[in-house]
Amino acid sequence: MIDELSALRLINERFKNVSENVTLGIGDDAAAVKIHPQKLLLASTDSQVEDVHFIKRLTSAKDLGRKSVAASVSDIGAMGGVPKFFLASIGFSEDEDELFLGELIDGLKAGGDEFELELIGGNLSASRKLFIDTTVLGEIEPDLIVRRSGAREGDVVYVSGTVGDSSLGLKALQAGKKDEKYRFLISRHISPQPRLTLGRELAEKRLATSMIDVSDGLILDLERITVEHGLGAEINVEKIPTSTFYSDLVSDFSSYPYELALSGGEDYELIFTSPKEKKREVEKISERLKIKITEIGFVTSKPPVIVLGSGGKALKTDKRGFVHSR
Repeated sequence: MIDELSALRLINERFKNVSENVTLGIGDDAAAVKIHPQKLLLASTDSQVEDVHFIKRLTSAKDLGRKSVAASVSDIGAMGGVPKFFLASIGFSEDEDELFLGELIDGLKAGGDEFELELIGGNLSASRKLFIDTTVLGEIEPDLIVRRSGAREGDVVYVSGTVGDSSLGLKALQAGKKDEKYRFLISRHISPQPRLTLGRELAEKRLATSMIDVSDGLILDLERITVEHGLGAEINVEKIPTSTFYSDLVSDFSSYPYELALSGGEDYELIFTSPKEKKREVEKISERLKIKITEIGFVTSKPPVIVLGSGGKALKTDKRGFVHSR
């Protein structure tokens, strides 16, 4: 069986050499390439594959198109960058028709308009199952780029917004629950909102030592900015920010209230680390942008990521996030 992490290790082993123009290559939210003395080109690609990333009967073609753009845009935001252009490649199966194509393109255009992107190319292909590959190109000043690496022991770990909503929204859809009380959670799954403005502010103010978006789950993505760079973290489960909708409805699908908040993906919130002495500046950004930013723990000198419960006792966390495998 090949899983995502094993595949990434093999790719890194085979493609170690990069040119001097590549500031940041494989292993981050986006690659960064020198194109101008004052600018780096950011490039990130993301896939939406039927029955892996989405279930076609549970989403409209337009929503799917818009979400595919948002997912790639989020990676640019997690670097502190500004998205500019996008390309889209679509693989159609025998089950899609021209009406579906038109709605999907409407969704891609809606995403482009929302995030002020220009479509500059792509590809169309036949496929056994529907897929959409979206590549977003952006830019950032070399001295402002925020990498996954960069966290230091003692840095505070923050997360924006609330987590677990998208995963719970998906479970509601799968269970056929579409009534009013689930609407917010379902919208969080179908129509994620990348934190572009927040990512840019944190970069410009030089407040984030490392940053990543929550695409595969809070714990797994936190490991990518700590454990993969020889560090660890301690986070308090009671500080994990969840919405009132999540708190009220999570018991319908899980016996442990924090399971989906810790391991569910596709919230596209930002996890970032910042020095202790910058706390007030982080709070000011939260107040000014009216975006909730929650301190959930701190960076430790060595792995792993430890989740603490009430009384400071370490919790067992079998589910740490979504890893692609086949």
